[in-house]
Amino acid sequence: MKKIYINDYFKFYLALYLTLIIGFILNENTTGGAIIDYLNQKRAVKDFSNDFLTTLLNYDKYSTRHSPIFIIILSFFEKTPLTDLIIRFFHLHISLTLPFIFFLILKEKFKFKYGNFYHLLVGLIFLSPTFRTLSIWPDSRLIGLIFFSLSILFYLKFNNTKKRKYCFLYILFFSI
Repeated sequence: MKKIYINDYFKFYLALYLTLIIGFILNENTTGGAIIDYLNQKRAVKDFSNDFLTTLLNYDKYSTRHSPIFIIILSFFEKTPLTDLIIRFFHLHISLTLPFIFFLILKEKFKFKYGNFYHLLVGLIFLSPTFRTLSIWPDSRLIGLIFFSLSILFYLKFNNTKKRKYCFLYILFFSI
């Protein structure tokens, strides 16, 4: 069996990243509803940036199942000169932390050095229609999954080392 080197992993992840960039350029929406959700959120984002208190008090009228926290964060960007495309591109790159965190979880749980199988598992995340779509069209569910995954990672680190800082980080990210 041929040994795979770091350079090969880099090429593997670069190819997966480029497929995500191509999906971004083509406005990929494989789940079908992400664009609609995003456009509905944009209306709430604009209202939050114009009149925060009234929008917050009447948030139930927006008929959204999403927490207002992510929408409030997006509303801060509404008043900046950043375009919608740049905000989406920034979110795409924040979303790339999820496969990395998943890799760290696998590494912490199974104590491997360089396992081809684990890299293939992580690579599958890039091919998931939900991950791809929610990376391209900002949504609170993916950010929530990142925080939840971080809590799992720190829980495993606490279990293995019994260091209090990992317990604190586990509670913090789980709470978020």
